[in-house]
Amino acid sequence: MYWNDMREFLAHLDRKGDLVTVAKPVSTKFEIAAYIRKSSDTNGPCFVFDDVEGHPGWRATGAMYATPGRILDALGVPIDQVTRHYIEAINNPVPWEVVDGGPAKDVVITGDDVDLATVPIVTHSEKDGPFITAGVQVAVDPDTGVHGLGMHRMEVFGRNRLGLWAPNERRIGRARLKREERGERLEIAVVIGPDPCTVLGACARVSHDQEKYAIGGALLGGAVKLTRCETIDVLVPASAECVIEGYIEPGDTQMEAPFGEFPGCYGGRMEVPVMTVTAITHRSDPIFQTVLTGFPVTEDHLLNWVPMNAVVYEDATRVCPGVIDVTVKGNYVYEAVVKMTKRHQTEPWNVMSAVLAGNAQAKYCTVVDQDVNIYDDREVTWAVSTRSQPATDVHIFPVMVGAPLDPSAPLVRQTSKMGTDATKPLGAEALRYEKVLVPGADEVTW
Repeated sequence: MYWNDMREFLAHLDRKGDLVTVAKPVSTKFEIAAYIRKSSDTNGPCFVFDDVEGHPGWRATGAMYATPGRILDALGVPIDQVTRHYIEAINNPVPWEVVDGGPAKDVVITGDDVDLATVPIVTHSEKDGPFITAGVQVAVDPDTGVHGLGMHRMEVFGRNRLGLWAPNERRIGRARLKREERGERLEIAVVIGPDPCTVLGACARVSHDQEKYAIGGALLGGAVKLTRCETIDVLVPASAECVIEGYIEPGDTQMEAPFGEFPGCYGGRMEVPVMTVTAITHRSDPIFQTVLTGFPVTEDHLLNWVPMNAVVYEDATRVCPGVIDVTVKGNYVYEAVVKMTKRHQTEPWNVMSAVLAGNAQAKYCTVVDQDVNIYDDREVTWAVSTRSQPATDVHIFPVMVGAPLDPSAPLVRQTSKMGTDATKPLGAEALRYEKVLVPGADEVTW
């Protein structure tokens, strides 16, 4: 599915009746986020806000990825093909194309004219400060030359200062750490409002030596068009709505505000590196994109859904060829479900062990048979209820490395984990475990 830019995707949603334009004035403090929260809770529409208070010339958009259906629209595939489609893109990258200029450079603001207060950066949750949440950060790894892409929270600290929380094991954090060890500044760009496939490519969990722009191109079905920044040596999508350019000096840090994080709780406050902004470029009529995170499910969770599926699938298939499909649910990090064809009685144990120890860092893993629809929570719950016994089919791993930001973890990123075998025993009486169906129910209409 080829999208030249974010606006083409918004136009697609509008044609489907899945976009609402809000004409009345809205505030960046809580009000825009309230629309997104309501949409996330009710399977509601995407929004474009035409009148953002205090920000003439800007519009805003939110809830663009707040339903699974819109993620599937962005990728152009049905739900039962989405994980394999994403893995195919990872394995068959499409090199980018460098162009001169582009809509992202309609307006160029540099030097003393830079002021983040002119950009409609949203305050989302009750205890938050103003955070950029939909920005794709781009920085070049000093060892490999690879353009690292990530999506990390950035708090506004002043006219030209942005905090950045990017863990050191992730691409942006690792590039910053390498530069700091050399006593050098890290040049970094923040891309707001690129095409959806570039966003989804940026979320890929792949080796640091693989170019994520090329994964975005594979998802897009054509080369991502990139242009060079004005004040730093970094390539960014030419069709983006806005690009914020700057650098992080070694040792320049500041304490950030609380932030409502993906587990649905507030992440602990921490000292974070600070980006000094050297330029803001944007379209002549820019649309600021924001993403809500917080209590599941939000668009932040759904942006990670397919990339996390791909990681779980690869971890599971590494130990079992009978894996059919996987998904993550809950907060889209802690819970994994694997559908498989079981050939040996204990194969599900191998699968859950691999997934819980794997790169997805899942806390729970449930394994089900091929007759269970893993995208329907009712069916997964039914399988657990009727095909597992707590005393024999649940395995507790006392302590393993876990995902970040789990408030229940006794130590940072250390947690107990649980696997559940909700598959039918081999050789058991078939009728005892067979799902009760009504023939013809799927064809009934009214």
